[in-house]
Amino acid sequence: MAATEPPQDEERQKQRVIKASKIFFVITVLYCLWIAIVIIGVYFLKLGNKWAVLTMEQWILSAIALISIAIGLEIVLLLHFLLSRGKLFQPKKQTQKEDLQGKEVHSFTIPIDAKGGIFSKTYILIDENRVLNLRYQMIPPNELWGHTQ
Repeated sequence: MAATEPPQDEERQKQRVIKASKIFFVITVLYCLWIAIVIIGVYFLKLGNKWAVLTMEQWILSAIALISIAIGLEIVLLLHFLLSRGKLFQPKKQTQKEDLQGKEVHSFTIPIDAKGGIFSKTYILIDENRVLNLRYQMIPPNELWGHTQ
């Protein structure tokens, strides 16, 4: 059950990534609007370059640099979120090893770390030296004994 619901840390991280993305997007849009105003002032209104502090080429190069940085940061934030999300949902390795007819048995319990109740066991032959033991919890202990927790 816990693996299907996102943890609180992931929700907070997702909100931070969304907020940072919005901030970068707004800054980039405002800067592009400023560049449009500079272009209109220089070429259409013939105001010259002195009122805009920098030359037209410098403003355009700075806009290209800002947009490149914003795109790069968006990609980094997205990759960071996706990679950390993958780590959160990977099941923990269960290192309980047995020996069954001379074969190494790797056990995996669903749900992870479930204790008590009634389980079904399924043995799956991986190769000639290893076997996978899947233990499914069919009835949790609180339903078995009538206790609610």
